[in-house]
Amino acid sequence: MEERDTRKQTAPKKENKYPLTGLAILVSLLMGASIVSFWKFGSYLSPDTLSYLRIIHGFPNLLTSLSPFYPFLLDQPPLSFLPLFEKILILNVIAIGLSLWMIYKIALHAGKKFYWVLLSFGLSLLSWWSFRVLGSAHADSVFYVFLLIWLYWFVWGDQEEKYYFPAMAILSALLIWVKLNALFLIPLLIIWTLISRKKGWLLVAFSCLISWVGYQWAIPENILHFHVTQPEAKGIGASLYLFYENLATWMQVTLGLFISDTLSQYIPRALAFALGICWVGFLGLFLVFHQGKRENKLYPLLLFGGVYSLFFLAFQQWTGYKEVNSRTLFPYLLVISWALWIVLIRTEKKRLLLVLALLIAGHTFTGHLLLWKRDSVSSLTEAKSFHHSNLKDKIASMLPQEHAIIRTDYPEKLMLSFMDREVIRLDPAFRFVDGKNEPISAPERKKEKEMALASLMEGKEVLVIFKPNSYWKNVAENDSVYALVEKDVLILVGSTLPK
Repeated sequence: MEERDTRKQTAPKKENKYPLTGLAILVSLLMGASIVSFWKFGSYLSPDTLSYLRIIHGFPNLLTSLSPFYPFLLDQPPLSFLPLFEKILILNVIAIGLSLWMIYKIALHAGKKFYWVLLSFGLSLLSWWSFRVLGSAHADSVFYVFLLIWLYWFVWGDQEEKYYFPAMAILSALLIWVKLNALFLIPLLIIWTLISRKKGWLLVAFSCLISWVGYQWAIPENILHFHVTQPEAKGIGASLYLFYENLATWMQVTLGLFISDTLSQYIPRALAFALGICWVGFLGLFLVFHQGKRENKLYPLLLFGGVYSLFFLAFQQWTGYKEVNSRTLFPYLLVISWALWIVLIRTEKKRLLLVLALLIAGHTFTGHLLLWKRDSVSSLTEAKSFHHSNLKDKIASMLPQEHAIIRTDYPEKLMLSFMDREVIRLDPAFRFVDGKNEPISAPERKKEKEMALASLMEGKEVLVIFKPNSYWKNVAENDSVYALVEKDVLILVGSTLPK
């Protein structure tokens, strides 16, 4: 009997050991893949990256579409003393390092479940949707780490400390200047004040409001002002369809946590919408009927995710936008994934947790593998390599006039090297309309090519084509065009070279 009793006591320990080991292996592999990707490519670049850097170099008009805190950080010592590419990379590395540190700080509150929380929350941080946001060289990465700090204080902070509410007020006010998505904190904090019945949260909400008033006074022509003053008049039918499309996409992105946001897009829109209604209903009922359990960590996390989603979808509906993706929803994805891990850990569903971790790790590994196989990536490494190449010097020497436009099929490679010029995409297959990439028809693409060719002939543009097709190869044979092939890259300018 004693032996049988001993076996009963030790068996659960052996059973729990293997899922934890498996989770540790998955997270270690994800960490290794993330390090390799970041080592190969550095920070991910986007057109916004260029605009943030232009703000530093005297283009304040770009603040009408971007927030000021990220360029402010880049322009402060010691980053201001570093070369362009190094300051971008180091700030991004700092954001990633602080994010990992915050996950460790959260796990310290888990007691005996420390390793489960550390590894599962770390899995969320390293998953594909998170890697693409946190590894970006613009305000999203900075917003990510500040949001982690805010969540840590909000859910795990000691509210009895005298510094707590003033610190939350300062951080919340700062978040407005990092990214205007943080305006959702105002309704969240008002709701939380009513639920928690602590007046200190009114101070935090008021600080957000004052911060927004200051932002609006300093930058009246901001991105929010643009969105709310430019909505197109839409009928009831169009508005209902927009709601249907955005809610369905929201649910597809939610399911993309486990099956990747690429595969989740194949879920039928009607099914995704129905699932979205069910998920919204569940969140709403949970938040209404569990107000008395606000001390449970699940409640503030789900409230945070629910209010952010509601605020975001309402804003999209108001402005007529359809930009619902993992980059715009990452605050929601972060807390929803945390809430799921907490439920599975508390209910001892360790094997189910491991299965979900395998799904997430699987599509994340696939994403890294496809990234490694690509010939060209919109990355800091490629932009830096181009910046120090003979090709860059050759293009600079061939620019026909001071304000000539550079048109290229890979603008991300060139944009940081020619910040004083407009660098635009050549023959794009998609156009960004109301927050979504819409395919460009064949006649429109033909017209775009003809316009580019006309500007080339007039000496207003230089074309830099890394993968020239037959159309541009034929243009290169025209006597009215000067063509140069430099390491398989076709450079086209007017026939008269600059003197």
